[in-house]
Amino acid sequence: MLTSMFRSLWLLIFAAALVACGKIHHGSTTVSPENFQAGKDYQLVLNSTIVPLASAKDTVEVKEFFSYACSACYHFEPALEKWLAEKPVYVKFERVPITFQPTWRSLARAFYIAKMLGVEKQLTPAIFKSIHVDKQDLSDPALQEAFFIKHGVTQQAFESMASFSPGIDAQLLRSDTLMREEKILAAPTLVVDNRYKVDPSLVGGDPARFLQVTDYLIEKVRKGEN
Repeated sequence: MLTSMFRSLWLLIFAAALVACGKIHHGSTTVSPENFQAGKDYQLVLNSTIVPLASAKDTVEVKEFFSYACSACYHFEPALEKWLAEKPVYVKFERVPITFQPTWRSLARAFYIAKMLGVEKQLTPAIFKSIHVDKQDLSDPALQEAFFIKHGVTQQAFESMASFSPGIDAQLLRSDTLMREEKILAAPTLVVDNRYKVDPSLVGGDPARFLQVTDYLIEKVRKGEN
């Protein structure tokens, strides 16, 4: 009970402060990694689960906190997809949908339905296009179902997964927890090794710089540098 009340209060507080969508523009800059600075180009994620690195890491985790409804996430997607296609094999990438707003929470459910059906990678570009180009309200459960069916998912498969509340609710609870632990205030935000985060406000909305800083942080973690 107390945990539920605390989570609800936290969401209300941060929903008021949430930057929501950042700003991504189409220009790009190239900056020497030697000039990247904590507090300027990226931020430290301070929580009790982080311990100093003792050695280099073979695998580096990168999470993208995003929403299908976020226009900045939509505009960042082409650069991110190119980066994903070229990223080193030692980078483990995960998307985490932001769930602050009710419509975003509904779209987060759609993300997890797609993920559990094994079609998230195929459907993500189509979902972004449907929302931002075709102006469809995919936060509506009925339109979600029609969208999935249109893109090859059977009605039975969709309804079976959509009605699996324990599985989806567990994923949404994890998203809530991660947002709180990583102190996510804007979308998109990339978090490296649960230790560093980058968002549009830190990189001037430049997708190229966004990913340059991320690459710098990945190598920093991989080499065991603090």
